[in-house]
Amino acid sequence: MPTVLSTAALLLSSRCSQSADAFTALHNGFRSSKTSLAFRSNVMDGLRTDALLSTSSSSPTSTPGPLPTWLSYPQAHLKDSLVAELSQAMKVSFFTETETLQLLAAVEEAAGGDAHKVAGTADFLRILVETMEMGLNALVAAAFHYADCVELREHTRLQSSTSQTAAAMVRHANLDAYYGEHVSQIADDAGRLKQLEWVAQVVMQTHASRASPDAHDAENLRQLLLSETRDWRALAIRAGACLYRLRGLLKSDSYELTPERVRVGREALSIYAPLASRLGMHRLKNELEGAAFRVLYQRQYQAVNAMAKEVQTKDENNNMRDVLAEVKNDLTLLLQKDPEFSKAVSDFTVTARVKESYSMWKKMLRHGYKHLLQVPDALALRIVLNAKKETPNEPVEVTRARERALCYYAQKLCTSQFAPVANAPRFKDYVERPKPNGYQSLHYTATYESWKVEIQVRSGEMHQVAEFGLASHWDYKASQDSLAEADVEPSDLDQSSDAYVRKVQEWHWDQHNGVAPATVEWDASPASFAPVTASDIWQSRIRAERIRARTQRLEPYLQALTAAQSDLAREYVFCFLKSGDTPKVLALPAGACVLDALRQGGVDGSVQLNGVEASITRQLTNGDVLTISSLAVV
Repeated sequence: MPTVLSTAALLLSSRCSQSADAFTALHNGFRSSKTSLAFRSNVMDGLRTDALLSTSSSSPTSTPGPLPTWLSYPQAHLKDSLVAELSQAMKVSFFTETETLQLLAAVEEAAGGDAHKVAGTADFLRILVETMEMGLNALVAAAFHYADCVELREHTRLQSSTSQTAAAMVRHANLDAYYGEHVSQIADDAGRLKQLEWVAQVVMQTHASRASPDAHDAENLRQLLLSETRDWRALAIRAGACLYRLRGLLKSDSYELTPERVRVGREALSIYAPLASRLGMHRLKNELEGAAFRVLYQRQYQAVNAMAKEVQTKDENNNMRDVLAEVKNDLTLLLQKDPEFSKAVSDFTVTARVKESYSMWKKMLRHGYKHLLQVPDALALRIVLNAKKETPNEPVEVTRARERALCYYAQKLCTSQFAPVANAPRFKDYVERPKPNGYQSLHYTATYESWKVEIQVRSGEMHQVAEFGLASHWDYKASQDSLAEADVEPSDLDQSSDAYVRKVQEWHWDQHNGVAPATVEWDASPASFAPVTASDIWQSRIRAERIRARTQRLEPYLQALTAAQSDLAREYVFCFLKSGDTPKVLALPAGACVLDALRQGGVDGSVQLNGVEASITRQLTNGDVLTISSLAVV
């Protein structure tokens, strides 16, 4: 009986006659993918990882070791169910049936028909679809990246000379010919970031008594990854890989805090959760923090969850989420019914959230709270408003001043119905006195029945700075104008299928050719292949709107990220300093040499740069590894 994937591949090839040649080549490669794998020495940008291993006292031995926990579970028998879950996740995200079949064919090709790898790849891709709505190009690249990493793990584990294989990345030949240059670029970029992670892991290995990396090293490592990222999707894929590892660890019946669990958990909290936040992928950030919390702090996680369960089951009709929904509804009606407020604003939104368990625990720890009901912002609502212009030519400064006044007016309205907590109202005026990072907002803690709820009020511009950083402030209006021009509104779409498909393709073409900022490149999905069924056409329309919405949400984050990358590349070079049991990640001025690194690290002695003796005047590049022997304090 044919498998789900082989049936999908055959159906796909029969339905996409306009791409017959490409799919013929793809299918011919299915069973020969094992032989099309090609090792390449991926010693990029000065990363001499083979030499690093040969000089590292903590390098792996030639004895084959076990695969990591997240790759060691037998999954071949779960292939069909995991593929079905991926297909369902894509359906929920409004991928077309054609696109789903395309991705399943790519999964089969990447895994070389190995059922275990197909299952693992499908499980990994589902994370990317559910947590960050990845487009088709990125998902195809992620499928091959996952298969490459697993292949590398297996070969490294079995090789007698680890130093020669650990720096090599497995790559499927002719990936760009089958799937396009963009897919190949994303996969290559993800491979480069994986290699940097591996170098950092080897260099930063220390005795278990030292938390590694510490806060300073973690910040520098995040900056290094940012500066070396060429496509933001590659960074997102690596963040998704971190969540995949965490979930794999959580499948284990053992709760013992092994070095493996500690390393992966710390990497999530100190590296990839902050990077996911910087990418604007808040669900991924919360998932990473929540999973890492369970891995590293099992007892504390259970305690916080027990408190939350106690609160929610004490009165099933009065739990946290129900209370928050009621407050949000009441607050929205309050603002809508006020004539002065309604006349002055062009639009406003009210959003609500229950604090995540990890953030809740951190706050309880910081302030000594004994119960989550003591946390003043366990429940929070945020009002974001934009003022109307009184005249078409009204200066921006005048509109912004009126928005500030409206924030105070809205807060006053809120206090009239939601009274401040009697003994601890926690009024905070960050509008009049912004935080050093530019953050502006009005806060206070209100009471609603027996609950404390934090209410925040800010303007759209203030929210832009709070969410995306000061870098986005200067381009705020320009980015809004650009997005308005790029929108595909439903009213603009011809109802005929041919006209609709043409509109979608034109919109994606615009995204790649001049409408979107040059520094932001968007996925070509769903226009990589034209929809060919009535179902595809309907799904494509919804998917296009979702991509448009995602584009609008993520663009400021990615613009700020690009600006930060430009600043980092211009101002800094990041390198690893391995000196006995005190490894460091250094941030040095651009153009720095080996001597500058030694001075900043406070060490002296014989120096090897990427495993080779080097002059102290040798200029450094990102990712260089300096190994010091015969240490002495400077």
